[in-house]
This record gives sequence, structure tokens and C-alpha cells, in this order.
Amino acid sequence: MESAVALARKLARELMGDDFVHGYPHVERVMRLGEEIASEVGNVDMNLLRLAVYLHDIGRRIGEPHAYYSARLAGGILSEWGVGEDVVKLVVNAIEYHSFSYARSRGVKPLSVEAMVLSDADKLDALGIVGFLRVMAYGFENGRSVEESLRHFDEKIFKLKDLLHFDASRRLAEELEARTRTAVSWLAEELGIKPITWQGRY
Repeated sequence: MESAVALARKLARELMGDDFVHGYPHVERVMRLGEEIASEVGNVDMNLLRLAVYLHDIGRRIGEPHAYYSARLAGGILSEWGVGEDVVKLVVNAIEYHSFSYARSRGVKPLSVEAMVLSDADKLDALGIVGFLRVMAYGFENGRSVEESLRHFDEKIFKLKDLLHFDASRRLAEELEARTRTAVSWLAEELGIKPITWQGRY
């Protein structure tokens, strides 16, 4: 399976480009976070996790729901590479499960610890200074106002911690969320935006 992992990494790099928000740099960050979580959780099949991480967003260029398209592409590609059916099923499930909104709407449940690690690692990349930059960059690219981006932190980002599976993930989230809240607070202060204009208090 190691050869499939190498191919998956190469494919992700070629397909996803250098976009900071959702491109290959995001995949590499999720991989690092996943490895950190896995080192504490234990009993994680790292090759299975790496396949899921490298392929979890390859369908974004097709459209939304990206988890659906990514899972379909990954399943077909892995089968063509000769990866066993049991592994393909678990990778597809992990990719479908990593998106909270998709998993909730389709009733997708995790079939493996690797699916839960990917889900946590992907959400953690939305926190910290990296997460702050991702939200702001996405907002600028898509015509969202600064106020709308700030509201997004309360509407989604600061709720991610409640969706995590492992103590290791939650500890990381505590540290990263504190940094995010500081950045949000400083930006609001410098722009003269009162916290009362969105839900949070910073």
C-alpha cells in the first residue's frame, strides 16, 4: 500500500495546486496534524490514514459537496491502482465523513479510527493563525465583507471543537482557538468593530 500512498500524494499535489486555503498546503497541514493525533491515539493504520488525507479534497474542483466528489474519485482511482476493496471502502468512508455538513446530511458514520483522525485534523486546520488567515483569505477571494468573515468564526469555526473525537485533538483545539480568538479580537479592535455586532465576546 506504500506505493499507493506515494501515488496519492503525487496526485494531490498535481491536482490541488498551491492555494493556501484549500490547496495542497492544506493537505500537508492536515497530514501533520493527523500524524500528531495518531501518535497519541495509537493503533492507527498510517498508510490508510495517509491515503485518506491525500485524497480527501481532490474533488473540490468539480464542485460541492466536495466530500462526495472526492470520495467517488478516490474510490475509482484506488481501485485502478489495485488497492484492496476493504481499504478502498474505509478510505471512501473517511473522506465522506471528514465533512461535517455532508456526513450529517447523509447520515455517514465513521467506520474506522482513521476516519475520525482525518475529521479532527481537517477541522483543526481551521483554527489557529492558519485558520484565521484561511477564513480571511477565503472572504477576500469570494467578496465577503470583513464583518461577515468575523461572524463566520462564531457561526462555524468556534464550534468545531465540539465535533472532535479525541482528547489529543481537543487539547490542540484549545491552544489554537485561543490564538484565533486573539487575532479576531485584535482585528475587530483595529477596525473599530464592536463585538456586539456578532455573537461572540472577545
